[in-house]
Amino acid sequence: MKLNIRVSWPAWLGMNSTADIVADTFASLWYEVITNIEYQSVIKWWLNHFDVNISDTNKSLSKYADMLVVFDDKNIENNLSTLRNWAFIISNKKFVEKVLAKWISLSKFKILDIEINDKYDNTYLLWILFKLLWLSVDTSFASIEHTFAKKWQDIVDKNKGIVEEIYKNYDLKDVKSFTLWKVWESKKVSFGNSMIAYWAIANGLEFYSAYPMTPASTILTEVINSKKVNYLQAEDEIAVINAALWASFTWLRVMVWTSWGWFALMTEALSFALQAEIPIVAVLAQRAWPSTGTPTCLEQWDMNFAMNPTFWDFEHIVLVPSTMEDGYYTSGLALNLAQKYQTVVIVLIDKQFAEGKSSFSELKTPWIDRWKLIDNPTPDYKRYENTSDGISPYVKVWIKDWDFMAPSYEHDEYGATTESPEMKVLMTEKRARKLENFFEKESFRGYEVYNKDAKKMLVTTSFITYTALDFIKDNPDYGLIVIKILKPLDERLREELIWKEEVIFVEHNYSWQLETYLTDKLWLKYINWLKISHLRKYDLLPFYIEDFQKLTK
Repeated sequence: MKLNIRVSWPAWLGMNSTADIVADTFASLWYEVITNIEYQSVIKWWLNHFDVNISDTNKSLSKYADMLVVFDDKNIENNLSTLRNWAFIISNKKFVEKVLAKWISLSKFKILDIEINDKYDNTYLLWILFKLLWLSVDTSFASIEHTFAKKWQDIVDKNKGIVEEIYKNYDLKDVKSFTLWKVWESKKVSFGNSMIAYWAIANGLEFYSAYPMTPASTILTEVINSKKVNYLQAEDEIAVINAALWASFTWLRVMVWTSWGWFALMTEALSFALQAEIPIVAVLAQRAWPSTGTPTCLEQWDMNFAMNPTFWDFEHIVLVPSTMEDGYYTSGLALNLAQKYQTVVIVLIDKQFAEGKSSFSELKTPWIDRWKLIDNPTPDYKRYENTSDGISPYVKVWIKDWDFMAPSYEHDEYGATTESPEMKVLMTEKRARKLENFFEKESFRGYEVYNKDAKKMLVTTSFITYTALDFIKDNPDYGLIVIKILKPLDERLREELIWKEEVIFVEHNYSWQLETYLTDKLWLKYINWLKISHLRKYDLLPFYIEDFQKLTK
């Protein structure tokens, strides 16, 4: 069973909360849920929609909606081209009449409308949907209690009264209702920004700084709501990154978050962090470029930027979570790796991952690894000691009887500024050694393989993973590789690809950034029998299952 329920209203009238109720309700009944939200950056925000894709098997996004819960005539018209021929339109009667008055035919669709004379439009329409799906009154009441728990009791009672009215008196107009019931244990639903925030908090995040910027903003909300982390909402990204560096200088576990061109404002400080070996985690949420671009929409333009955010001839780490479980795990891993290797770690996500919701399974238990933190330095302690692995022991700043400098200039092992050619060579090579043989030192791979024996292999990152997995389930000729770590690159990936017939890179940009990077680094273009192709989107919308189905035609 697959079902796409679309909620489409002007932004200020409760579209998000209505869709959240749908997602949470179906997850509570055991079903798999994945969502996509599309909203305008213009001030009035008239045309917006929130898709809730529901399944009893794999999660994936569909371009076409089976049911449309819609508040006004503009959004009815805007969605007609992406409704299935038999789709249901659930709306206030007056808006249906406005559309019909324009001589727009709705004959292909099944209309469930109602005359509403108070402000609770979303409540009436939502419970018509639930009656159509034959969800029980008890399930509906549970959703109300959960959603309006912080509201006044009279609001809860009003909503319950509407539910009873709909279930008792609303005529489905000879439409056969669906029958959905609780299949198994309830699941939970969350979105990428929340998962990253709460794993970081569970993994010992001690300071967070940010300036709100779509689609990164909600991490700040999650951190503030947790009431567990010191945070700074600064005036710009330069203040954000420098405040974080000061906190990290005291060996707190720190994270910053930004998006798009504002990440460029951080690059000078990131260079300083690399030179001074100060750990920092920066989460970069991609959106559509160039310039201000299309600020509330999806693209993956920042892949090259994340891998080369400042001057060349240095190494850092770039992680790319792809699922809710990954998001929860990756931010904690990033904090560990930043302190372990005393370097910059970038967590690269996109608008779809940041704001998309999904049901999720068991989450990994957090752990904290500060690695070469020592409590009792020797009298000859060297902050930048030239060790065999390139990683120097460090101590917290309040330890008695030692000096700690964090210079932006080249320095010797004690941190004293130098222009000695010999010392420059020694320290450059020391910093480079830190990430040499990275995957031999760590216990994980930089990618994940699905349907390993397939001759055609999709290669992708981020939230695209969900829909790609659903595609290969029904098309066993295709396998899937999901890149989890872009830098350093796990070169074992070449062995996964070398004997395939075709490699298809799937990404949200025009310039083939993932394809170019991997084909060059893995020398794939020199494998004569290997066909290299791509599936790219740069139309601001996510990859739908229909996009993947084009591969088989």
